[in-house]
Amino acid sequence: MKEHIKFNILNFNWPRKLLTFYVSLNKEEGVDTIHYRKFPYNITDVFSKEELEGKEEIYTTFTTPKKDFKALKVDCNNANLDLYKQFLNTQIRKYFDSLNIINRKNGVLKDRQVWIVDKDNYHKDFHYYDRYTLKIQIGQVSKHPELVVSYNGTSKILKKSILELEDSHLATKAIYRNRVVNLQVDKDTPEKQEFYNSLILEEVFPRLNPKLQRALNIPFKFEKTENRYTQYLEKIEKFTKEYLYTEDFKKICDFRSQEFIDAPLSRIGHIPKDKGLLEYGKNAQGNKQTGITPKLELNRYRPYFRPPNPNIKFFFIYHKEHEATIKKLWGYLKKGTGKYYQGLKKFIDIPVNSAPKHFIEFENKKNPIPEIEEKLGDLKWDPSVAYLAFYISPYTRFESDPELKNIYYQLKELCLKEDIMTQAIDFEDLQRNINNYQWHLNNISLAIHAKLGGKPWKLALTEKKELVIGVGAFTNQEKNHRYVASAFSFQNNGIFNRFNCFSKTETEVLAGSIVTAIRTFFNQTEADKIVIHFYKEMSKKEMQPILEGMHNLNLENKPIYILNINKTETKDIIAYDTDFVDNLMPYSGTFIRLGERKFLLFNNGRFEGERFYDSDGFPFPIKVSMSSPNEDAFEDENVITELLTQVFQFSRLYWKSLKPQNVPITIKYPEMVAQLVPRFKNDIDEEAKNKLWFL
Repeated sequence: MKEHIKFNILNFNWPRKLLTFYVSLNKEEGVDTIHYRKFPYNITDVFSKEELEGKEEIYTTFTTPKKDFKALKVDCNNANLDLYKQFLNTQIRKYFDSLNIINRKNGVLKDRQVWIVDKDNYHKDFHYYDRYTLKIQIGQVSKHPELVVSYNGTSKILKKSILELEDSHLATKAIYRNRVVNLQVDKDTPEKQEFYNSLILEEVFPRLNPKLQRALNIPFKFEKTENRYTQYLEKIEKFTKEYLYTEDFKKICDFRSQEFIDAPLSRIGHIPKDKGLLEYGKNAQGNKQTGITPKLELNRYRPYFRPPNPNIKFFFIYHKEHEATIKKLWGYLKKGTGKYYQGLKKFIDIPVNSAPKHFIEFENKKNPIPEIEEKLGDLKWDPSVAYLAFYISPYTRFESDPELKNIYYQLKELCLKEDIMTQAIDFEDLQRNINNYQWHLNNISLAIHAKLGGKPWKLALTEKKELVIGVGAFTNQEKNHRYVASAFSFQNNGIFNRFNCFSKTETEVLAGSIVTAIRTFFNQTEADKIVIHFYKEMSKKEMQPILEGMHNLNLENKPIYILNINKTETKDIIAYDTDFVDNLMPYSGTFIRLGERKFLLFNNGRFEGERFYDSDGFPFPIKVSMSSPNEDAFEDENVITELLTQVFQFSRLYWKSLKPQNVPITIKYPEMVAQLVPRFKNDIDEEAKNKLWFL
């Protein structure tokens, strides 16, 4: 395997001498605060133990002399590392302040985010700002201090000030001079009130958000990046060359090289390609059919398991203006479009029959639900038939009006209540691509098969009996509330079983749901281990009721593994393969150790010895960290590779699209449920919790 993998990390030298910091016990304006956990180990050289007793903080100008502040020699070479990181972040802030460039703390980690105007991108209403994060870390993947340079995407800043807006109440964040300010923060202290009153409103330029964009009638445009790796690298290389490889920045970080560092070979591993092998239905001779690329194979092989009810009927829910296009779509579904799509029957091995008497045509485009609900209620449904409705939506998934966007959720819930699966199709996209719709139909057919209870494929290699539980989450931005869903998969063959959905605050209910899944599984068979894929670090509060439940089931000796799985997306370490010229994405199954049981894992469509298709996309790696409440859980050195392999395999089982995914379904499916269910008016029926209606 030929590869050359690099990180988005720059090494710099340790300080060549002791640093002189100026410190005081008295707080003054414009100085930095050092928390007691970061006190230099030799702080008693300048303050007595009596003076420091009970002190939570001391104050510093770092290397700038100040009257009445005491000079202290501080060793930052493999010592006082947290203080050294704070010092470097302060120096970085001052550097970009001196250039009058917007910069801010990036969340709770205190990394520095820098906003640079993109002068090559023009819009009449706003400026584009590229966002970059500079993260200091010490010896994480090398023996030296490290600067992670990441690209965080783009923000749009209006050219009009807050005073020029009629709907200024819709503005949440803005830039003021070289700062990002929160306009909606509570002014509940004299300091916050004073800051707000100090703003010169003519110089406050709001960040464009969806609500503001609608109010200003600025058209929404979906901007798609073909290869995020090449764009990412281009952005960070340009940024580092212009702002970091300078004499002034060298005084902060003395770079060992003006190149991003190589990922050490000792940290790189590969999951064998055959672990990602998929099994489809048997051929006419009864032989298993396997493959690695679903978009090529599902067209040639039968699905692994067809829907259990052979009596399937389709009908349409559509606006009266769209009838002609629907007839053409139904013709495609029945007869296909040619070589690359030969119809539903051929593609996913199910009968294709319509229920013409059940077609529902509505007139009110802006409020169709009352019409649809009335007509659904008047129709007679055969309980022996599995129905699926194609909802031809007049509005795209990028619709900005919440009321119009909500129609889709209302219809989804309405049909689900009648045990009718739905497949939404964007009319605008359908009409635009009607003569080249075969690739859409491939994905639509796949999702239909799974919604009706079929299993398009499964993992070919499932060596051990394991219970895998996935917990994902979705934050509803409109309500600013996070919802959590759990999805259960029995054994490690990836076959979905059941889900539930909770509010983030329902820790006990979520734990009870997990314990119920464990009990159900062990009622049927024995498991080697229990693995929980969690969307964040699992807290002791979240883990404790699960352990208590296992104790009550006499399963306290069964090993439990917790895998925290996150998208890297932005603001983080990524890696790229310079030997994959012009594409940069490492092979699927590549994993890189970042720290103690922390890894980058690449899930994509690039496999050694297989043709790579650009249309499969260039997903970024995911970050996986592992823990266990069992003290000896990681004594077997093979268990880490087994757990990473499992995550890799579960990313191969996504049945909404034939395009490879980077996130395993154990996280992806629950996230989809958590996005939908909170928008419903009523709870989901128990029968619906073991179906993939949410695809």
